[in-house]
Amino acid sequence: MNINENVLSGRITLKMLRYFYAVSQCMHFGQAATQLNISKSPLSAQIKELESVLDVTLFERTTRHVQLTDVGLLLKQECGLLFELFGDSINKVAKAGRALDNTINIGLMSSIFWAGFGSVLREFKKSYPQYTFNFIELSPEKQKQALIKHRIDIGLARFADTRNIYPLSERLLYAEPMCVLVSDEHPLKMNQSLSMDDLINEEFVFMNRTNSASTDMIIERLVDSGFYPKVTQEVIEPTTLMAVVATSTMVSIVPQSYRQHQWHNVCFIPLKEMILADIYAIYDSRSERESVNAFLAEVPALLSLQNIN
Repeated sequence: MNINENVLSGRITLKMLRYFYAVSQCMHFGQAATQLNISKSPLSAQIKELESVLDVTLFERTTRHVQLTDVGLLLKQECGLLFELFGDSINKVAKAGRALDNTINIGLMSSIFWAGFGSVLREFKKSYPQYTFNFIELSPEKQKQALIKHRIDIGLARFADTRNIYPLSERLLYAEPMCVLVSDEHPLKMNQSLSMDDLINEEFVFMNRTNSASTDMIIERLVDSGFYPKVTQEVIEPTTLMAVVATSTMVSIVPQSYRQHQWHNVCFIPLKEMILADIYAIYDSRSERESVNAFLAEVPALLSLQNIN
């Protein structure tokens, strides 16, 4: 029986090759077994079976060391190529399936809805009733990973999160500035507008930097204005940020559209300097989908109309 027949008959399986590849990477049967979540005995048995079918020795084993033979090194290289090709093939099939699917998978942070996305998407559905939405709550960084892996079709993020996103593309959906957020008992609450210099002595609360690139961008702008802000707290959820400001003397800088939500005990004050909080769609332009193209074409106008009204 030749090698092709061995593969087709199931004598050589992906499981065998995956087990071999795990050992070849860490060069330790025990560590490989732990990574694969199996015991060492079935792992060794699968490797021996693979060697028997191929009629080769893949590892030189001693009581203290494991070393790849020349043939084993070659198989390791080929397995790397095989698994990469296998992954690409599965992604192609999944992508083709989604192209026929009328579901638009959207990655977002829930605060995006504070800009009026709910009513905008209802209007979109009136023109495109064949499409349905599947919302997946993801930080901007996780949105980018999900787009590359074809798990979502569109990500919704702020301007700061659109920098350095190659090979992905971005499309402006709605332009808006940042503003200052203070409690309704804060001494700055009566100001009609504020400059960055007015905030030099304040303590700040921001979104966690691993979840939002906007925080680093805001801090950069404050540093450029002449001072490094005292960041007392970072939070994961935008609603937590609002609660912290409402119940403390800390201030924050947030997208202007946050004020459209009904918040208690906080004041939104225009910022004299422009810090962009624009909302963008992030997508993979290499994946042609009619539903995504329709979304990108219609939603910007609907958002602008929503916020004008």
